[in-house]
Amino acid sequence: MLAGSAVGLAWTGGAWAAPAAAMDAGANGDAGSGGTGSGDTGGGASRSTAGTGSEGVDVDTILIEAERNRAAAEAPVKASLDQNQPKSFISRRYIEQATPETGDFTTTVLIAPSIGGIASNGGGVGETNKVTLRGFADGQFNLTYDGMAFGDTNDPTHHPASYFPASTIGSAVVDRGPGAAGDLGQANFGGAIHYFSPTVDDKFGLSQKITFGSFNTQNFVSTIQTGKLDELGGTKILLNFDERQSDGELSFSGGDAQNQLIKIQVPISEKWQATLFATHNRTHFYQSDAGPGETWAQVVAYGKDFALNDNPKDEHYYKYNQQRKSSDFDYINLKGDLGDGYSVDNDAYTNFYSNQTESVNDVAGLVGAVNTSTVGNKNLPKTDIGGYSKGNRYRVFGDILRGNKDWTFGTLKVGGLVETSSTDRHNLLQDLTQGIDDLKYSSLTAPVVKNVSNVKTLEDSSWFQYQLFADFELRPIERLTITPGVKYVNFDRTVDAAMENSGVTNFTRGPLHGDNVYDKTLKFLTANYKITPDVAVYAQYATGFLIPSLSTLYVNNLDLNALKPQETTNYQLGAVWSRDNVTVDADIYRIDVTNLSVADPTGQFYVNAGNARYSGVEGQAAYSFDNGVTFFVNGSINAAKDLTAHQGLTKVPKWTDAVGVLFNQGPWQMTLSRKQVGRQVVAYNGNTATTTADGTFLAPGQAWEIPEYTTTDASISYDFGMVRLKLAAFNLANDRAITTYGGGLYTFQAGRQIQGTVQVKY
Repeated sequence: MLAGSAVGLAWTGGAWAAPAAAMDAGANGDAGSGGTGSGDTGGGASRSTAGTGSEGVDVDTILIEAERNRAAAEAPVKASLDQNQPKSFISRRYIEQATPETGDFTTTVLIAPSIGGIASNGGGVGETNKVTLRGFADGQFNLTYDGMAFGDTNDPTHHPASYFPASTIGSAVVDRGPGAAGDLGQANFGGAIHYFSPTVDDKFGLSQKITFGSFNTQNFVSTIQTGKLDELGGTKILLNFDERQSDGELSFSGGDAQNQLIKIQVPISEKWQATLFATHNRTHFYQSDAGPGETWAQVVAYGKDFALNDNPKDEHYYKYNQQRKSSDFDYINLKGDLGDGYSVDNDAYTNFYSNQTESVNDVAGLVGAVNTSTVGNKNLPKTDIGGYSKGNRYRVFGDILRGNKDWTFGTLKVGGLVETSSTDRHNLLQDLTQGIDDLKYSSLTAPVVKNVSNVKTLEDSSWFQYQLFADFELRPIERLTITPGVKYVNFDRTVDAAMENSGVTNFTRGPLHGDNVYDKTLKFLTANYKITPDVAVYAQYATGFLIPSLSTLYVNNLDLNALKPQETTNYQLGAVWSRDNVTVDADIYRIDVTNLSVADPTGQFYVNAGNARYSGVEGQAAYSFDNGVTFFVNGSINAAKDLTAHQGLTKVPKWTDAVGVLFNQGPWQMTLSRKQVGRQVVAYNGNTATTTADGTFLAPGQAWEIPEYTTTDASISYDFGMVRLKLAAFNLANDRAITTYGGGLYTFQAGRQIQGTVQVKY
């Protein structure tokens, strides 16, 4: 690993200062001397909070709390003695040591308990990665970066290839619960995963990484740390550039991506600091919007690596199935001490996403067989490949203000969020063979039926939301912290569509103009008691929510569409033991879900109906020997049931488990780990009956259980000083298990990948 002073800033005695080295260098991801922090982007320190969620102040505090002994510092995931809900802290040191250099923000957290998900295409390009948290799907829990939630504007789902590559992740915290009232976002429903930007180092440093790997994968990461610039009053600047390309493991499914990041820290005075941050990402890859996945007939005929081909007469032609995306994420943070125990922290931020997709209508056919992507216009040849051009562009602006007041008996935390968005989306039908419009639909304005259009969707939408919160962290007696909190959410969503073609069963295609306001007051109560300095127990009662998707406005009668946000009530108990060479934590949880959103039986609008329950136990442990060897294990048993239908929920892994060993001694580092995601029930959502891979006959809507999937990963590196060499292998056993199934399409775990990295640093 690289070294350097990757410690960032912490609040100390009313001034911003580098925290003391409470831990050995591993706490901040360092292991040596000289260089640019802990790798291509500095150490694991960044911004987070302690005790009441994972937003608000510096992550140095959280890492020092979580890594106060050798075992915790070395463990890939660990808990804090100060936490009030189940957590897993993941440092930059582990991300750099054991996860793919070509990874994204999803790959950095897969080792944590109750986290499911894995890539189905190797090489680190394309949108094939999603994670689940206790069985909650992407879009049902918040993702934040430096405390600011991000996600799509139709619903808060995410695009891992379009925002943050692994080199831009300084550390991560998996919050298995809604946190405190001050944890903000649209999907405080199933928990949150918080990502933090890399540290800006005090010392000058340069780093160049070059990675080559399987599937003709190449990755180049260039990092510049200016250190403190005296001529600019101690300003520090981090620059990071990530460029990658790969053919991918799936046929004709390659792509490329570039990311640029700049982070500037400006000490305004001893008590005030400003941080300016900007990152931009661009990617282009070949992947069908009608997938991903294969039918079982395709698997038998072409194998598990089939996706696209180079035949322009076939619907799998790669040039008919491609996506171009760009995004940015930017903020200005100002924080400081007002005196007399008062402090303030403000983030003004914006993020942007643009997606231009070209795709065929269907990818389920065999090559050379009947065309399943026929065009809609009766005047065009049936042999032509039909598809669409889809666009989605949005810009979000927001501001988060936080204020604290400290007393000897407690801390009051208050603040709020205000946020607005603007989105335009379209979907235009195309005859891809001839490169012309597929004039399938009647025109909006044409007086005669024969005047037709290729417009499927033409939609503008927006939202305006604000959230207000207060947490009171009370310390009535020594070693006991009790934190009641309250949050009010008000979310106003508007759709203004010249043409809409989505929604419930009987939705009539045409113009749509609608507006819905959702509001809710949420309650929180957490407690942490340190039985001894090394043993703590905690409990949480908290409510969560999920803002309804934009698609719930696609209805014929908006007056009947009085949806409320889906809600959760969380009950959690846990304990942490962290001392000397050992760290152990475990928890038990129950989450009651109400206001499930379903289509009304008439098919004309949405209603709140049904209840569900998620429950389980989780744990993680590590033991560190004096010779640099650390063993770790973590796991979970998870269950989720629809209480109305009296059956298990789909796509919920029944368990997760991970085990491994780490070695850190001098210039040597080695890792070996095995992660398993348990069996899960999936629903077949095709239109006709089918037979699965194991011979099970399925009718439409029928459930089927897919088996567990496992990955065994290993890495070894040696640091010569100015040069570091690393060899890593992922999915050593070349396990190609089924990972998802729906609509008759299977996706499979990506096969074995080997990556070699050379890093030159100064």
